[in-house]
Amino acid sequence: MNLFAKYRTGLLAVVLVLCLVIAYLFYMGGPSTPALSTVDTSSPVSSDLLAVLGSLHTIQLDQTIFTNPVFVSLSDFGVTIPPENVGRRNPFAPVGAQTQSQTKTQPGQ
Repeated sequence: MNLFAKYRTGLLAVVLVLCLVIAYLFYMGGPSTPALSTVDTSSPVSSDLLAVLGSLHTIQLDQTIFTNPVFVSLSDFGVTIPPENVGRRNPFAPVGAQTQSQTKTQPGQ
């Protein structure tokens, strides 16, 4: 018991360092998983998706639809957006403050 009392701080320091090393190895030293994993192609859903994506190369678009009189008779009902007033050059500047480019003068004036 006298030996423990004599070296108490040294033993506690060694135990603390060992605990810290174990905690570090447990949390940081383990095998890391990749941030992006590969696609699991063994599931039926992913194989169906890959099959559909592969069949997209064989799709042919019939160009005659663009010469059809019904398609040609379609009209655009889009709305034209009128031009709006432009806001301040720097929206974060205090109100009433001029920006540096506004206060510059032309040489010779």
